[in-house]
Amino acid sequence: MRKLITLVGGLALAAGLNAQSVPMPALSAPVTVHTDANGIPTIVGDTEHDVNYVRGFLHARDRLFQMDYLRRVASGTLAELLGQGALSSDVELRTLGLRRGALETWQQMTADEKAWVKAYADGVNAFLASADQLPPEYGALELTEVERWSPVDSLIIGKLLAFQLSFDSGVVDRTLRLANYQGVGDAAGFDGRALFSEDLSRSAPMDDRISIPDFFETAGILPVPGTSEASLQSATESGSAGETGGWQNLPQLDDSVVDSLGHYMDRVRSIPLLGTTIGRADNRAGSNWWVVSGEHTENGFPIMANDPHLGLDMPALMINENIVIRDEERVVSGVTPPGTPLILLGCNLDICWGLTNHNVDVTDYFQEEILTNGYGLPTHTVHADGEEPVLYAFQSYFVNGVGDGEMDNLNRANVGYASGGITFLVPRRNNGPIVAQPDADSAISVQYAGWGATFELSTLRGFERASNMEEFRAAIDNWTFGSQNIVYADVEGNIAYFTAGGVPLRQDLQNNEVGGGVPPFLLRDGSGALGHDWLPANDDSPRAAPFASLPKSEMPHVVNPASGYIANANNDPVGTTLDNNPLNQLRPGGNGIYYLNPSYSELRMARIDRELQDMISAGDISVDQMKALQANNQMFDAELIVPHILEAFENATAEDAWPGLAQFALDPGIQEAAGRLAEWDFSTPTGLAEGWDPGSPAGSGEPSAEAVANSVAATIYSVWRGQAIGNTIDATLEALQLGNFRPGSSDALRAFHHLLADFDQNGGFGASGVPFFNVEEAPDMASARDTVLLASLAQTLELLASDEFAPAFGNSTDQSEYRWGKLHRIVFSHPLGSDPFNVPNGGGLSDVGENLPGVARAGGYQTVDASSHGVRADGLNDFMFGSGPARRTVAEMTPGTPNVSEILPGGRSGVLVSPFYTNQLRLWLTNDYLPLTLGESDGEATAVDTTTFTP
Repeated sequence: MRKLITLVGGLALAAGLNAQSVPMPALSAPVTVHTDANGIPTIVGDTEHDVNYVRGFLHARDRLFQMDYLRRVASGTLAELLGQGALSSDVELRTLGLRRGALETWQQMTADEKAWVKAYADGVNAFLASADQLPPEYGALELTEVERWSPVDSLIIGKLLAFQLSFDSGVVDRTLRLANYQGVGDAAGFDGRALFSEDLSRSAPMDDRISIPDFFETAGILPVPGTSEASLQSATESGSAGETGGWQNLPQLDDSVVDSLGHYMDRVRSIPLLGTTIGRADNRAGSNWWVVSGEHTENGFPIMANDPHLGLDMPALMINENIVIRDEERVVSGVTPPGTPLILLGCNLDICWGLTNHNVDVTDYFQEEILTNGYGLPTHTVHADGEEPVLYAFQSYFVNGVGDGEMDNLNRANVGYASGGITFLVPRRNNGPIVAQPDADSAISVQYAGWGATFELSTLRGFERASNMEEFRAAIDNWTFGSQNIVYADVEGNIAYFTAGGVPLRQDLQNNEVGGGVPPFLLRDGSGALGHDWLPANDDSPRAAPFASLPKSEMPHVVNPASGYIANANNDPVGTTLDNNPLNQLRPGGNGIYYLNPSYSELRMARIDRELQDMISAGDISVDQMKALQANNQMFDAELIVPHILEAFENATAEDAWPGLAQFALDPGIQEAAGRLAEWDFSTPTGLAEGWDPGSPAGSGEPSAEAVANSVAATIYSVWRGQAIGNTIDATLEALQLGNFRPGSSDALRAFHHLLADFDQNGGFGASGVPFFNVEEAPDMASARDTVLLASLAQTLELLASDEFAPAFGNSTDQSEYRWGKLHRIVFSHPLGSDPFNVPNGGGLSDVGENLPGVARAGGYQTVDASSHGVRADGLNDFMFGSGPARRTVAEMTPGTPNVSEILPGGRSGVLVSPFYTNQLRLWLTNDYLPLTLGESDGEATAVDTTTFTP
């Protein structure tokens, strides 16, 4: 390995290889790299081996530290890079075992597949061997060496991305909440189960737009609505029909189990990069895509749009490149996570594809009875089939002594056997780990679709090679976990939606039962007595998966629908949750309960679907209209909820209004705020000259009066939302001594909206019997409701003028100064978490102001142009966001070469001093794009530098 040189020396590394010819003995023929003015390469070679070799070399040149960081996070060796603070994360990731699964994948790959991945790894190592400097992060970490890259490292980065999108520790959160709701409800005289399933953890979305409205009919899925008689009586008796149905039962849990689950969740949430996404189901990353057929577009060709929502870190998660493999006539361009030799999202000359996450339930937690040895370590699980041995995986941990002044100082960490030194694996659970041991007789294990060998990267390789829909669809069979909604469009005019990934079949559900009334999204029984086990592999299982899976015919899919468009934004694709029960549909013929997931995200789809229908009605949709829809920053929850605020204000002005309510209508500040909300179009501009808005970069001029008015309203509503949820959902739980078991953001907002939208039926009471609008002396519940809504508005105005918000608004009571951009900010954070690597400051941008870190950006909670924060936000920095579009693309499927635009929130390089560190970020911030370079001629035409790698 090479020694680290000065920071300034990294410029040549980042800016590109200036030599016209670079010898590489491993190549069989020359590989030419054309680099454009944005640092994006076109890699042209004769063979896949040669192209992937150079690909690996260039990835390491441009993103070495990021690649190293990602593989170490996934492998549980992050402490070897960052030091002692990352050791607890390593213990959790080693326990979960992504590296074990990646190694098993490598062992089961074909020789052809191994050669493809190994060529890339060899290219990475060629860079490590030839480079005379490392990225500057290593100097800060007192390291002069980087461990060689292995093919398994590439596989594990693919696993890491799928894991982030599919692993669900929300099971534990739901179980803890339900257990406590039941316990308090039994003591206090309310229905704790209904408080959970009908009041605060609703499956039913706030809006009912779905991706395939007629899927049940076309696929033969049988709804079992309401309390009607089911064709299979056992399904009804088990509680799979009706809104409450009884499925939300949970056997009494010992305090030791509850405590152990709580400690486990605390550990999971502390994992860098992963804790916020896998710690709560409703924090999982999202995405948008939609596709419109040529019959509705101005040029007569399909138009596809996609923007996956992932962490907005620095450097950007993706990397752009254009690939040409002459021997295969393969031309493909798009983006990929650095460290992997594929195009994750992109186009070839015939097709384009995009992805959104489909949160199918592929994670089950089991309470196991165990046997232990004399040291208290598990040796067997006890199942109806007998005692089954537990496997041991011994772990060794090392820690970088960063800060001690010594270079390359790694020390072995002393981690006890019961604290992570041994990982205990349960073969029946897909070799899933034991993650908690409440006592000597019980343990919590996790079964997950991704623990073993999986071949998602092989699917993407198939996408690169596909020239038509049949070839594309066939490649999906390799995809096991990290289920995705895939959008497809081709130059022949076809549009389609397919679902990738296995959906495990549970024994009880396939017997038309919910065993013991405990659904898969709660802690399940590991003894086998309730039929909670996954069924063994069937003909529909993805490649190498040891569990049975739904057949493709029952996975959400549609080809060339009569509507002429398809859209998905992590919403319920087919409607399993619309009636608040995800378990009351039966598979074709009544052969098993049809189950995908307990809940989805609805608000972005609500906006997208309406906009697309309006465009289709108007006729002849353009590429620019698709780009404008990607930039849409109107909050749909506000569109649903603001009318209730205005109704409350109107009721407060009535002559017979209760005085406790009427007082708010007399407040000039509330009068002004209500007027502003009434005029608001629900958009979320920054309202600042220094803000970044669609089509308007910082410093481009003062915002219009309309933009200022909308910015003020967005500020008032966003702060009000947190106050209102706090005064209803949270205050009620506090009064019940359940304040530690609040629902997450999406659940809380869904519950709040349900109380308002169905007030005529529920009267402000939950199905549990618990009232949520609690105002002492209010004469009726309607007055109480309106009082809470307007009191929350009064609190909002007080808060905005308070010391908490003084850095933004200077204690002002002038509502015109409440600009959304002062609160809605983003810092693009580097893994080292400090300047100069963070952006702004490290990228030539500026903070909004003193004590206001980050750049001001339009957007808000669950807007199409994703930029969400928590719904309970009530502090100066609580409205900041950290995830959003990791790539925006719009593709018009013009024959010959698709017309495609894309943009990343960063640049090609991850090296701080590179001109390509943030060069795309400014375009991203204003919803602008770069043209996608596709093919050799495009690469040559746009090149500002050409380098040939020769054998």
